[in-house]
Amino acid sequence: MSAIRTFREEIFSADGRSLTLFRKGTGPAVILLHELPGLTAETVEFAELIVEGGFHVVMPLLFGAPLQNPMIGLLKSPVMCIRREFNNLAADKSSPITASLRVLCRKLHGEHGGPGVGAIGMCYTGGFIFAMMVERSLVAPVTAQPSLPLFQPAALDVEPEKLMAASRRDDAVPLLGLRFEDDGRCPAARFESLQAALGAGPGSVGRFRPVVIPGRGHSTLTFDYQAALDRGVDTRDLVLQHLRTHLLPI
Repeated sequence: MSAIRTFREEIFSADGRSLTLFRKGTGPAVILLHELPGLTAETVEFAELIVEGGFHVVMPLLFGAPLQNPMIGLLKSPVMCIRREFNNLAADKSSPITASLRVLCRKLHGEHGGPGVGAIGMCYTGGFIFAMMVERSLVAPVTAQPSLPLFQPAALDVEPEKLMAASRRDDAVPLLGLRFEDDGRCPAARFESLQAALGAGPGSVGRFRPVVIPGRGHSTLTFDYQAALDRGVDTRDLVLQHLRTHLLPI
């Protein structure tokens, strides 16, 4: 029996690591990486919306327990800083677990076909998407409030050569970025670094499309989604539009 009702549970192994996956839906695959509090009910609610949009959602359990209370996840967060799978402090260095996630992209594309797969990272996992973008099967990447590395506002948790390789892909894969204007954990300088590396703005041939929500907040797609709505930005709809544009046939 699956720990998340209506989702199929299975084990995925790659590069010496094993991850529990929760899967549901039909259509092109979308990997949803949960944020620091863990794979919470709010994340599952968002996953259900993606399924309803015509996609097969895959949620890897990266840490914690399925559906755990967000406060438990936050209380255990210091432990995350010593896990070898994750890079928390070093700039210009991706988390080792992103290698396994690239393999997962290829696996899901082979299973579900279509132009490729989508992937959404949030908060702690937001920057995982940068290293995953070198995988050619990933064609609809989303980074929501990327928060690593800690204490370095302009830094990115990816090797510069990987980001350069992603920027030089010949298929014009776009990166959608979401953040609140007043978010100390995902400061403006981080998006400016992405703009410099990937390009953005009217007439740009770059690959970065930043969306900045007015005011204070952090979790653009889950805990603070209503705050984004109240300020006139439907972040979930923007993500669904992004996925439809790049994953669903015309």
